[in-house]
Order: sequence, then C-alpha cells, then structure tokens
Amino acid sequence: MFRDLKYFFLLSRPLNVLISFVSFGVACFIAFYKSGFGFLEDMSFWVTAFCITTIAATGYWINDVYDFRIDRINKPNHTIVNAILSVKKVLTAYFFVTFVVMGISITYFVFIKEDYYQIVFINLLSIILLFVYASYLKHISVVGNLLIAFLVALVIILAGYLYNINHELMYTIAFAFQITLLREITKDIEDIKGDLQFNLQTLPIQIGIRATKKVLVVLYVFFLISCYMPFLINYLNEHKFLWTYLGLSFLLVQLPVVYNLIMLHKSFQPGDFSIQARYLKYIIITGIVTILYLD
Repeated sequence: MFRDLKYFFLLSRPLNVLISFVSFGVACFIAFYKSGFGFLEDMSFWVTAFCITTIAATGYWINDVYDFRIDRINKPNHTIVNAILSVKKVLTAYFFVTFVVMGISITYFVFIKEDYYQIVFINLLSIILLFVYASYLKHISVVGNLLIAFLVALVIILAGYLYNINHELMYTIAFAFQITLLREITKDIEDIKGDLQFNLQTLPIQIGIRATKKVLVVLYVFFLISCYMPFLINYLNEHKFLWTYLGLSFLLVQLPVVYNLIMLHKSFQPGDFSIQARYLKYIIITGIVTILYLD
C-alpha cells in the first residue's frame, strides 16, 4: 500500500505539480489586486488549487500509461508504469481520482458556491484534453505542444475567474503559454529516439532537429521581445517606468533565456536538450517572481 503510494507520488511529477500550485497562487495574488493574501482565507482558492494539482498529477498518470513503451527507451531508469505499477492499477486509480475531483468541483462550485460553472467547465475540459493529449494529440506535430501550453495558461485564467482579470494577469497568461511551448518542443527533441521507434509525428521527427532548433530560436526571440511589452505598454498608458520589473526580468528571465539560446546553438544530440528543458522549468519560477513587480 505505502509502496504504491510512493510510486504514485513519483508518477505525479511532484515538482511540476508544486510549480502549478505556486503559479496559481501567484496568479490569485495578482488577480486579487496585490492587496495582500486574503485569498488564502477563501475556501474557493483551496478547492480550485486542489482540483488543479490533482488534475495535473493524474494527467501525468494517464500520459505514462500510454507512453510506458517509449519511456523504456527514453528514460529506462525512471519508468514506473508496467515496471513497478501495473497499467490496470494506474488506470483504476486515474478514473477513480478524476471522478472524485469532478464530484468535489461540481458540489462546491455548483451547489455551495453557485454561479461558478466556468470553473467546473475548465476542470472537466482539462481532464478531457489531458486524456486526448496522452492518447492521441501528443503524437501530432505542434498540436500537442500548443495544447499543453494552453492548459498551463488555463491555470492562470482560473485565478481570473475566481477574482479578476487585469493587465498583469494577461501578461502572466502570455508568459506561461510561451515558456511552456518552448519547453514542450525542447522535450520533443530530447525524446526523439524513443518517439522515432514508435512512429510519432512530433516536430523534430517531421522536420529534423536542425530545423526544429531554428523554430526554437524564433520562439525565443519572440519571447525576449515580449518581456519588454509590459514595460512599454505601461509607459505609453500611464507614463510610468517599471524599472524594478525590467531589471528583474533582465537578470532572472532574459539572461537565462539567452544562455539557453547559446546552449541551443551548441546542442546536436537529443541528450543535450534535457538540461535546456530543466532550465526552462526554473525560468517559469523566476518569471513568476518578476511578474509580481508589474505595478
């Protein structure tokens, strides 16, 4: 029992789930007009956070169910499904937990809180899309990458539905979408060896690693330009210079991105891209810190 729980915990990618929780918390702080942490006393925050983190965790479960053969090639020492936990056991847990999450979501946001149907809809949509992604869409070039980036952006959008959608939150949504898209394409290059053996149609397989690197360069440049948009828009609208934001963005986001670009130029083998994918995960965290100074 405890052994299974341990491996279900590892299967859930706890660091990624923690990042989802922190991202949602920061988004709620921004949507709450940065007027303090009063949202932490709101039960709606905790119910939504529970749903987000649980849906994210179960999304990894179903993804590994469909990918355990590929993972044996790409990550032979980290395969859990069909190596430690049976496919049947993981699927049973997946359907049970997702059913419980939707039950809690409907009970709270329809019958207790009332008039928060959009949050129930987003939770249900996220579960369905993660299942479709794992079973089909991740095999299709770019579409799967865009879907995951969209789902990450939905975490931020939920904060807007709970409290308020403001300019800072819109910047956060754009940041989350872009950095996730970069990471997903980078991971596709990292996993190309196993994906090739199972005839997946990811972007690196369709156009090659060299051409995919060019796509990443364009996305990185566009991302770097977008880092200056809040600064420029705020100046044009309110004649205020967000120097603190710009300084932190330069140090904590833009310099690491430039470093990743340099590494990208020197990377040729799939294994070279695993470090870049890891760095992009940390840039998500530093980017969240930077966005807090958008005022």
